[in-house]
Amino acid sequence: MTAILCIETSAPSIMVALGESGRVLFEDTPEGRRVDGPVYLADAVRRGLAGTGLRKNDIGAVAVDLGPGGLTATRGGVTFANALAWGLGIPLVPLDYFDLVTAETKATTTVVCIRPTTAGQGFFREGKGQPMVDDLAKLARQCRARPPDIVLAGVVTPDVTALFPGSGIGAAEASAATLVRCAGEALAAGRCTHEPLEPLTAASLAAGCEDRG
Repeated sequence: MTAILCIETSAPSIMVALGESGRVLFEDTPEGRRVDGPVYLADAVRRGLAGTGLRKNDIGAVAVDLGPGGLTATRGGVTFANALAWGLGIPLVPLDYFDLVTAETKATTTVVCIRPTTAGQGFFREGKGQPMVDDLAKLARQCRARPPDIVLAGVVTPDVTALFPGSGIGAAEASAATLVRCAGEALAAGRCTHEPLEPLTAASLAAGCEDRG
């Protein structure tokens, strides 16, 4: 059996999951958001292996959500995933928080993913476009200029819903089943690497836009 270990520290709730062929073999979410990330992640992996009867060598890849999310928590998860994958000599599968909540939302209309940052600012992505960082009120004005048939996913605070009156509300985080499925699909499509990963930040988004010209 070749399993995928999934690390989620970008979403509002931390999660560790083990999956194989799209099936969830193990999932664990700690009580509360404030946990000692590296200690929890290592303990959760040990519990997952013990509970499923798997060995470390049965893990074929490590998938990790790169964000956008809280930088400290996200960086902790990415660092842990990098170290574990390097130690086991297996590939890393980069996941995207916006892709995950879009998949969990299962909307038939346009999904606008949002992750607020500082006052009035936030990460966002409309539909399948590129993620950006900008003023959320500006985004709302742009959306209101078109048919308002959208669903908001991600971290949708009351301030955000006030900017998008009448919009539907989608998922704030992916389930273990969605996490495992998306990781498996990415690995099958060859979207994996043996190089260390970095969290998605405002700086890395800006650099990516410059690279795209």
